[in-house]
Amino acid sequence: MKLFKSLFVLSVFSIALLSLQSCKDTAKNAKEAVQEAAETAKEGAEKAADAVKDAAKDVAEKVAGKAKKHFGEIDKDGNGQISKDEFAAHVKDEFKEKDANGNGKIDKDECKMFDSFNTDGNDFLSMDEFVKGHETKFAKLDTDKSGTISLEEMTAFMKSMMGNGKCGEGKCGKGKCGDGKEKEMKCGEGKCGESMKK
Repeated sequence: MKLFKSLFVLSVFSIALLSLQSCKDTAKNAKEAVQEAAETAKEGAEKAADAVKDAAKDVAEKVAGKAKKHFGEIDKDGNGQISKDEFAAHVKDEFKEKDANGNGKIDKDECKMFDSFNTDGNDFLSMDEFVKGHETKFAKLDTDKSGTISLEEMTAFMKSMMGNGKCGEGKCGKGKCGDGKEKEMKCGEGKCGESMKK
């Protein structure tokens, strides 16, 4: 009987040891799984951050390319500066181009900045309104107040219209984004930032 009790106690003790070892193995496996999940999450976060940086860089490069192209269209003498006269001549040419139906007026659907340029509240922009609106834009572009616009000033202005390229946030930013009204736009929608040409 004593032998039976001893064997029984030994069996229970062995089972307890096996259970304890099994618990240790399970805890070790759980710890390794958590570490692996943490490493995977970290790698995923790093890849996402790199993707956001790449997207922001792409947007910045596109904006810089558009700014350079637009700048070249206006800087007729090629001296690297846009004078008020060059800007005014471009604005008048642009008015004629935007006046698609040739009626001497720009309708709302012909200009993204219609609301900010339309000072008299009617349903069209006159040449005078269009020119004065662009004179205000020239003053904003000429940040160093030199009386001319450099490529750097134009690029900085266009980037500011794009919310500084913060596409990772999914917005172009609040403010005058195309039509001069306070709103938020997702990058790519409404060609926000191209309003420089409008």
